[in-house]
Amino acid sequence: MEYRLRDGGTVGDDALEEMALEWESGEWEGHLENVVVGLPDPEEDALTTVSFRMPRSRLAAVEAAVLRAGITKSEFYRRAVDRELAALS
Repeated sequence: MEYRLRDGGTVGDDALEEMALEWESGEWEGHLENVVVGLPDPEEDALTTVSFRMPRSRLAAVEAAVLRAGITKSEFYRRAVDRELAALS
């Protein structure tokens, strides 16, 4: 999966894994600044509610998946949208 950076660039899972290994070994020479964890700042990017219909069976599958993953349905849907946006860009 690729993630879009604030500057418009992207970084993929493989690059992130490589950076994590370098960080853990003390060899990483990068610089972290303004690291954002979690939801976006509501003042910068306000959240809005999205509603759509899906078959009950698909919703049941989503609910089972989020329980296994330990995430919320909202996080599941955000991740799905992010993956599709990355794939279509």
